Amino acid sequence: MSDTKFSATLKIVSGVLVGSTIAVLALANVLISDADYSHETVIKENIEDRIKPVGSVHLAGSEPQPAEDVADKPVKEEPELVVASAEKSIEQIYQACAICHGPGVLNAPKLGDKAGWGPRLAKGEDQLYANAINGIGAMPPKGGRLDFSDDEVRRAVDYMLDSVR
Repeated sequence: MSDTKFSATLKIVSGVLVGSTIAVLALANVLISDADYSHETVIKENIEDRIKPVGSVHLAGSEPQPAEDVADKPVKEEPELVVASAEKSIEQIYQACAICHGPGVLNAPKLGDKAGWGPRLAKGEDQLYANAINGIGAMPPKGGRLDFSDDEVRRAVDYMLDSVR
């Protein structure tokens, strides 16, 4: 192949490559011309993404409410009163306790097991209440049910003690 023929072929190939590159760039510019990719817009979108709510808080027994934009919500002058849910039955409370006290997990005394409850009862009911409310050994405070009131925990202890008296 001669130098002139090579030079002509190189010019044609280079022209085609440059022309197709310009055509692709022009097409891309037309397709994304509506999008706003300015520095300020990107920063604002990143901030909004980082501070958006990731969850919601609701009371037991109520329906979860979607997160609202604080700027759209009027400021309330008076706080809302929240009424506690109705008292739980002893069966509902004991069902939470029975997870460990039913099968005797980690030496938890079983319902009706006089031998298991005997040494604990010897320390007195007040100590049993304190241990159940504050936790002892492997048992977490309130058996891991921090939604239970102290009175509900005392009722559960009384229920289990009634089974061995």
